[in-house]
Amino acid sequence: MHDIECLQRANALLKQAQSHSAMADLVRAAVGRNEQWRGQQCINLVAAESPTSPSVRALLASEVGTRASGGHIGRDNRFFSGMKNIDELESLCVELLKITLHARYADHRLMGGLAGVMAAYTALARLEDNVMTVPVIRGGDTSNRTNGPPGVRGLKVWDIPFVHKTADIDLTRFSEIAQTLKPAVIGLGMTLTLFPLPLADIKGIVSSWEGKVYFDAAHQLGLISAGLFQDPLAEGADLMTGSSGKTFSGPQGGVIVWNDATLTAPLHEAIFPTLTGSHQINRVAALAVAATEMLEFGRTYMKQVVSNAQALAMHLELRGVTAFYREQGYTRTHQIVIDSKPFACGREAVQRLEAANIITNEMPLPWDTDPYRETGIRLGTVEATRLGMKEPEMAWIAEQIARVLLHKEDPMGVANGVIDFMKNHRTIYYCHENGLPG
Repeated sequence: MHDIECLQRANALLKQAQSHSAMADLVRAAVGRNEQWRGQQCINLVAAESPTSPSVRALLASEVGTRASGGHIGRDNRFFSGMKNIDELESLCVELLKITLHARYADHRLMGGLAGVMAAYTALARLEDNVMTVPVIRGGDTSNRTNGPPGVRGLKVWDIPFVHKTADIDLTRFSEIAQTLKPAVIGLGMTLTLFPLPLADIKGIVSSWEGKVYFDAAHQLGLISAGLFQDPLAEGADLMTGSSGKTFSGPQGGVIVWNDATLTAPLHEAIFPTLTGSHQINRVAALAVAATEMLEFGRTYMKQVVSNAQALAMHLELRGVTAFYREQGYTRTHQIVIDSKPFACGREAVQRLEAANIITNEMPLPWDTDPYRETGIRLGTVEATRLGMKEPEMAWIAEQIARVLLHKEDPMGVANGVIDFMKNHRTIYYCHENGLPG
């Protein structure tokens, strides 16, 4: 539920406003404060975020965003007239997504990654089917659990087993459980994603009863498009969704791709009219341009993202802050996870870092026993990378994190240094306007 005190403060501000124009000023002021603080003065290490290019941001404010867009591409499939340019725009977006994500079919209309998850389970499973997904304590996301779309769809959600205290799926136990349950769908959606998953092995196990493998690439979409992570569709996944505003570095939204023609009709029916009406054509235009950026700059961009994540983990360890999975190179994505237990629970540590203008988020770890006291902190390097940072900057950031968590320095003092540091990192790179960083 929403924080009632936040709502009460907003209500009080509105009551104090002298006019409706003054109320609008309150909104603009909040946006401006956030842009100055988060956009210019913070080191943003939230793995679920990425700054967009000037072109993408401009398109989000374009006239086309005011146009209704219900239906599928093509005049005979629309509920509205005057769509000839929008049909072309949407067709360009679909074809760009197919090229970028190495797929035969793609859809761009989902308003968020969560809507993509709902579309997947709607198309692939029926009421009361068994599905197996990654538990939250193992890095899974609630969007693939009982309190997310599978539960809302009336599906029975079971855990995919993992080897104790590792990031590895226990394929032996998985096979035993799956052979008993005969799940209709294996949902591989993870909010903590560090390494590739054994997709081919999983597909081999469930194919005997025509079980489907669904890969939720919410976090990995940009890495996949760049060829720097496993290619789920090539390795056996029947369907892949993703969030366009994370590693893909586009506007907030959802993407869905597949290769099997028999999935097209059920997916399109799930997408429209079930989950979308008008689907924000300004966002579609921005997504299409983001796809062209990934085609031109994606491999170099994502390679630096992964290198930065590995460097950040290494430099944290050198300074006494434990980064997990060192024996596996820490990560093969944009994410790393560090241990907050020596300093505080995850949320308390994250709040100390926020006071230092270093923005992160807490994360449960497999050995946590209290679900309300996570002991992990997830760090992501996409935004830092797009602002031109490389390995030397990761060393500097690691030092600031150690100062706050390990050495218990005053976060406000660290924040002053972060603000000065960020003055030199305000240009968005890996885009058509600014190219590559020097």
